[in-house]
Amino acid sequence: MTKSNASEFEKLNVDYSNDAISLAEFLKQLPDDHQRFFMFGVPTYNNLGDLAIAHAEKRFFEKYLPEFQYIEITEPQTDKAIEELLPLLRDDDIIGYSGGGNIGSVYLNHERARRKVFSTFVHNKTISFPQSVNFLDTPEGQKELKLSQEAYNKNPNLTIVARESKSLAKFQQYFKAKVLFTTDIVLSLNPELPDVDREGVLFILREDSEKITDDQLIDELSKRIEKAGTDVNQTDTTMPEYADDGEEETGKRTVNLVERRDLIHDKLKEIKSSEVVVTDRLHGMIFAVITKTPVLVFDNSYGKASFSYYNWLRELNYVDHTKETDPNKILAILKRLSEVKEKDDYDLTHTFDDLVDLIKNKDVQ
Repeated sequence: MTKSNASEFEKLNVDYSNDAISLAEFLKQLPDDHQRFFMFGVPTYNNLGDLAIAHAEKRFFEKYLPEFQYIEITEPQTDKAIEELLPLLRDDDIIGYSGGGNIGSVYLNHERARRKVFSTFVHNKTISFPQSVNFLDTPEGQKELKLSQEAYNKNPNLTIVARESKSLAKFQQYFKAKVLFTTDIVLSLNPELPDVDREGVLFILREDSEKITDDQLIDELSKRIEKAGTDVNQTDTTMPEYADDGEEETGKRTVNLVERRDLIHDKLKEIKSSEVVVTDRLHGMIFAVITKTPVLVFDNSYGKASFSYYNWLRELNYVDHTKETDPNKILAILKRLSEVKEKDDYDLTHTFDDLVDLIKNKDVQ
């Protein structure tokens, strides 16, 4: 695809995502000689981790699979897109669902949309991009698991990609689908950022149902760091000026495909300007890794941060995970991380080889 054609294609996808044109009108303007990949579930809410996943998925196709027409369908468009796409579907079309940490019973707005997609396009190759899973061990959680099993298992062409080993085991236990194992796809990014002077400690902490980090511990750490003469700043990977997850259709401002890249870029610059990051967010850790910023990781409620660390990142000399609750010991870890001068290089692109092969392979049942 030439640069001008790519630019026109991107404009069409933006127009479609903004409901300026229908999916049928969008597809009608595309050439017929390219295979199509439809990525459902693209986020428009305020979580920069999920937005970075969508951005990385698009870049993944540009880098490894440029022969595909990569079509983004936002999650609020799910029902209408299914209705429009069914009569226009080709045998070689591939259906995808955007990755993240929302398979399960906690974020049902995502799970219900995902079930519709997986159970509808049963004759086409279908791929759930790198995900974590969390079906709660409660009557309601297990009820939702059965509903997902019924939907997923209708699709003999479904492949689920796990991004850490705990979810890998759960996916293999829960579903009949083929399961692949890769890193989180944001780790495939190599952002180009300006050099900056690093100053202070940046806390990137959750304020949601996955939070288990003790507020008193964080307050004590902040006070001691500031008392020692180091600046402390706090941020999160959610943006309050945009619609929360699940509120995209309430009239509050959503993130469109055009501004997504710049919002991610600004957050990465903020992280890169810090000496050390302290986080309990998976993408707080990943953003630190791809900006080569020393980071100490606490866990979330179901282990996706710690399992991702131990599966993929534990060998890096500027990344550490802790369950420690003693402020003195935590401060010692932060001091050690801040003193790392030559940060290890990393290259996890080989983990995506099976995923690339799967997409290129023509076989469906």
